[in-house]
Amino acid sequence: MSEPKIIRPNKGGQEYFVRTNVDVAIYGGILAGGKTFGSILSVAEPCLDPLFRATFFRRTFGQLKQAGGIVDDMKAAYGKEVSVTISEAPRATFSSGAYVEMQQINDENPKKVIEKFKGLQADAIYFDELTGFEWFTFTYLMSRCRGKGKWTGKIRATTNPSRRHWLRTFLNWYIRPDGTVDPEKSGMVRYFYIYGEKVDEVAWGDTKEEVYEKAKVAIDRKIASFRGKVSYKNLIKSFTFILGNLTENTALTEGNEGYVGSVAATGGKMSQALAEGNWNVDVDSDEEAPISDANANAVAVTDPQMNNDRWITSDLADTGTDNFLALAWNGFHLMDILILTKSTPRQNAEALQIFAQKHNVADNHIIYDAIRGTYINDYIEDAIPFVSYRAPMGLYARLAYNLKAECYLRLVKMINDHRLSIADEVAQSRYVHAKLNQNIMVITEFVEECSVVRFKEMPSGKKQLLQKKEMNAMLGKGRSMDLLDPVAMRMLPVLDLPYGDELSGTICEDEDENSEDENIYNDFMYNNNLKDW
Repeated sequence: MSEPKIIRPNKGGQEYFVRTNVDVAIYGGILAGGKTFGSILSVAEPCLDPLFRATFFRRTFGQLKQAGGIVDDMKAAYGKEVSVTISEAPRATFSSGAYVEMQQINDENPKKVIEKFKGLQADAIYFDELTGFEWFTFTYLMSRCRGKGKWTGKIRATTNPSRRHWLRTFLNWYIRPDGTVDPEKSGMVRYFYIYGEKVDEVAWGDTKEEVYEKAKVAIDRKIASFRGKVSYKNLIKSFTFILGNLTENTALTEGNEGYVGSVAATGGKMSQALAEGNWNVDVDSDEEAPISDANANAVAVTDPQMNNDRWITSDLADTGTDNFLALAWNGFHLMDILILTKSTPRQNAEALQIFAQKHNVADNHIIYDAIRGTYINDYIEDAIPFVSYRAPMGLYARLAYNLKAECYLRLVKMINDHRLSIADEVAQSRYVHAKLNQNIMVITEFVEECSVVRFKEMPSGKKQLLQKKEMNAMLGKGRSMDLLDPVAMRMLPVLDLPYGDELSGTICEDEDENSEDENIYNDFMYNNNLKDW
């Protein structure tokens, strides 16, 4: 009789995923990295324990039972050691008596999830393609992860990238500004505690002590509810994210080397998401969006578009929860950013003056949102007001419905042509907003705001930018277009230039400290009645 075939995990990410002992582990971030099979192999040792129970979740039973799905892979991995019952809820029972249930969750109404799974007890819970599940479902089922097995209290999940899913926020520490996973962080163990109901209400740290200090009030309250029978170390979970790699999936690629090329040939954002594992793109994003995720992300890697023509653009917020935000430019290279979340008009004006002095920007090279900031000229007399509803005024004025649409049309062109750049330190700095609790980077906010830019065509054929409240609604989380609006204002001084000439047409000489000139900047648009229309 021939010896049974021993199936081992592939070297690399799959093997680490199978062997890791952390409380919560997520594996993947790339197509066909052997994610599902890794999940199946990870129960091999626990299933020697007759008391072990696990539950695998997928969105539908069809996905569970389809060819090449979990049911087929369970048979392939364990052969005669497992008996698989094909029913409404498939179950794989091992010779030891341990078993793995397979269930669907196709209705994630919180009340229905609670009602259906309030009695669930499982030593391990597995989510196949976690991007198919809501945050509430994930966190509630974590509370059902309990059992009598020796290997218990484990959450495992697989995933492909998705920019709009809550996982993008949850995994942010592992992801670089360009959207790819940092391979040096893959597999690193961190710790977390969920103190609120949202994905941005999670305290993270490199140690349990660090997490405890960040969420001490919430954790101490929880300890008190258990009458002191647990410590903070029992409440804080260990976590790791493991990057998959298509080339590690030898079962798929050996003898089928062309598959790698087939995945890459999908092209565009699909190739970026599935083959490159890019978390800053979405496979199902709107094809009609004028700025693609890839082009928006490219501003962080484009060569600095500098010509020594310095400007500051500012979006002012004197009421509400929007940011006061100022951007410092060298040509079309964003070199610095200033964000104030709560400030008065006077503080805004003073901050703008200090910011301009820091970057040696003349007052008449400061452009500000004049809809909410008419007071700025009381402090900075020569600053240029940007009045969004004014008539278009540049070379391509006949294409745009108003001045704001004209600036945005040029901005879209510059981003898509890779003629706008952001300094690394700015792109990777934290974007602060009253509505955002998690650490989101400037480049992430930039990409998200670019993704909701839309135009509509008027009966005259002119392009009108979608109303701000409509784009804000698509942006979500109570945010506004605080970052992209002042970026679009940077287009104001070059509206008279042909597309493509923005940088070359505004070159300035280096400042000469001995020069008697009062202003070293190119003021041709300013002198063209910019302040007076």
